[in-house]
Amino acid sequence: MINPKRMLSKIASLILVLSLNQGLIKAVQPVERSVGRLHISIDPRIELLSTIQLLSNYPVVNRDLPYSKDVLTCFEGFSSLEAVTLTNSLLQNHGFSYDAPVTFMFYLSQPPELEPKIMFSDYLLKRSGEGNNLEQYRKSIKVFAETSNFKDFWNSKVPFYNKILDMTIADMGGKDLIKAMEDYFNETQDSYNIVIAPAFRGGYGPKIPDTDGKEHIYACLSTTNMKDDNPYLSGENLLNYVWHEFGHSFVNPLTEKYAKKVTSLNQLYEPIRNAMSMQAYGNWETCVNEHIIRAIHIRLMELHIGSQQSKALLESDLKSRFIYIEQLIEKLKEFENQRDRNKITFSQYYPELLNVLDSLQKIEYWKQVSTNFSGPLNAVSIETKIAVIFPTQDPDTEALKIVQEYTQMIFSRLFEPRGSILLADTTALQTDLSEFGIVAYGTIESNLFLKQHAPTFPFKIENQTIYADKEYTDKDIKFISCIPNPYNPEKGMSIYTALSNQAIDGINNVFHGGEDYILFLNRETVINKGFYNKGEKWTF
Repeated sequence: MINPKRMLSKIASLILVLSLNQGLIKAVQPVERSVGRLHISIDPRIELLSTIQLLSNYPVVNRDLPYSKDVLTCFEGFSSLEAVTLTNSLLQNHGFSYDAPVTFMFYLSQPPELEPKIMFSDYLLKRSGEGNNLEQYRKSIKVFAETSNFKDFWNSKVPFYNKILDMTIADMGGKDLIKAMEDYFNETQDSYNIVIAPAFRGGYGPKIPDTDGKEHIYACLSTTNMKDDNPYLSGENLLNYVWHEFGHSFVNPLTEKYAKKVTSLNQLYEPIRNAMSMQAYGNWETCVNEHIIRAIHIRLMELHIGSQQSKALLESDLKSRFIYIEQLIEKLKEFENQRDRNKITFSQYYPELLNVLDSLQKIEYWKQVSTNFSGPLNAVSIETKIAVIFPTQDPDTEALKIVQEYTQMIFSRLFEPRGSILLADTTALQTDLSEFGIVAYGTIESNLFLKQHAPTFPFKIENQTIYADKEYTDKDIKFISCIPNPYNPEKGMSIYTALSNQAIDGINNVFHGGEDYILFLNRETVINKGFYNKGEKWTF
């Protein structure tokens, strides 16, 4: 006969076990904060994605951070799982990269369930190659999370994630970025979400619907600064990302709405196709979005931060070949007047911006724009053809080996997937590089290619001193600079150098690209950065 007390005890134990299991499932939740209408978090779904991307050949992640190295050490035994191999094949066969994988993860519930919360969008299905690819990828990621005990890794890092959020919020300085943006557009969104991803490079701004018909905008961003070995997103970069990435959620739907008119203007794309494609703007529609969003960003900077900062941002965008942006900025000033006077919204005014582009197409405006290289550093990497050059001469053979191996590693991660070439300095001097963007590593003396062209540089390095805007003698200082390709002024060259080859190890880790040059000791200690004066000869 069954003892009722024993039966009740067993039922209670079963309920306890089920409750504990549910608790374990629910334990993998975002680490999060709220600052006004701005929600800031580190999300398990995105960290799971970046873990898989770090193990794969995916190029747009930062494998050099201490956090990334922890991930690789912890999960290296799981690199043969299907989620990793699918990441590679989806990238190679369908271009499933940049915003697409990130957006895909936001369509799923938190691990370990990772169930679709809503149907995948047509955009995601198209980016993944149609068919059953997304569902297969989802299932493989779920298996990866379970097999690798991702939950345990996440829980071990929660104190680290909390530090990232605390330092990021402290650096914001109390600016109400959301109010400034909503006031500008005279429109609002359902929610604003910053997701910080420590291992990412750059940022993405997807818009995610929910089952109630609301749409939530996200900016999924990398960290930009380090302090006491802790990464965080600086207030300056947070401002830039919010105004840019959230801007997509206001602008992109309008470009879709007026798709026929936008398509009629695609002649404007051809003169800047290569530069746009290398920045992941592979079609005219995304190029239109970027032009308009960047123009709005510049206006927000002018209105809320200062004219010096807005001018620097404009200069950077022009150098990145956003050649129609100045005319859009002038038209936005008209919108601001009409908004304040007549209370119109940005959505109502948007067709006027397309009319500006129409007028530029009719006069073939691109023919008036100089094609000579004028920086910034990012403009070198957008070239279709890139040659990476390593040094071969240094009496300190160990130091030479360090910089050669480092150059090989950077080439493999950032350039080889794009079909770039890797050359020794001696080979580079014998090669026609007039149609290439050039990326050169090494000291001026050890890299013979740099040594030969050094007299034309706006800076000088000799006697253990860097002569730039002033003299720098710290033995650990690193210097990154861009200049025109010495064989073709329409192409660019970026130089990664220092006073010794030992100091070049890790030189890419600093946040850089929007300037012409940067001098720094490490990721968190930037000494100076800026733009050259560009006449017939570049100068400080």
